[in-house]
Amino acid sequence: MKGRELGVSRATFYFHNRGEINTRKVLELARDRALELGIGKMVVASETGRSALKALKVLEGTGIRLIVVTHYPGETRGPRGDIPIGLGRPEYAHVKRYLEERGVVIVQGTRPFGGIGRALGWDAPVPATFVDKALELFGPGTKIAIEAAVMATDAGALAGGEEAVALGGTYKGLDTALVVRTCWSGSFFTEFEVLEIVAKPRRTWIRLPEYEQEGWKGDLDQYYRAPKGEPPDEGA
Repeated sequence: MKGRELGVSRATFYFHNRGEINTRKVLELARDRALELGIGKMVVASETGRSALKALKVLEGTGIRLIVVTHYPGETRGPRGDIPIGLGRPEYAHVKRYLEERGVVIVQGTRPFGGIGRALGWDAPVPATFVDKALELFGPGTKIAIEAAVMATDAGALAGGEEAVALGGTYKGLDTALVVRTCWSGSFFTEFEVLEIVAKPRRTWIRLPEYEQEGWKGDLDQYYRAPKGEPPDEGA
């Protein structure tokens, strides 16, 4: 049997480091794979809108529909104090408006791997914790990309069984892209599929806080400045 009858060979890009430094490259790789496969939707996890703005710029002229999955309004720890996250926060209202005016679908909802069970404690032995930690064996970006795709499906931005390119990252920015066949959260174990790995960090092990680890790279100063409501030249 000839090789092409057995399967297909496609490249996977392995980043040397984790984190925000990889954002533009992984978006370009994801865009190219979506075009190659004829996939019309891209799901991007974005807490502050920076990755979303960059994705909008990278996808310009492609016809690929951008779906941004954001965090609920909150904060995350940073090297110079807490960083506000969630496009529902007033700090990011202009970014959210800018994206929506350009046809971006924005999804905010309960995280399937970090829902009400986490109220018992982030390491509580509940089913969501086991799924969360198991997926992190492939890297936080893999977990977030999968979770974002499920959240987009639960919100109706993707249809069950639809193929999409999904992107997530480690702490800030993007470093992982997957081709997935998605489903609603209630069918996760029987219907969700990771079809292809487009890009991911080669080494995925982390300790908290991530930004203090040698393998995490990126510009965190930008997160202490208000993002512009336009595609930036730098940042994520």
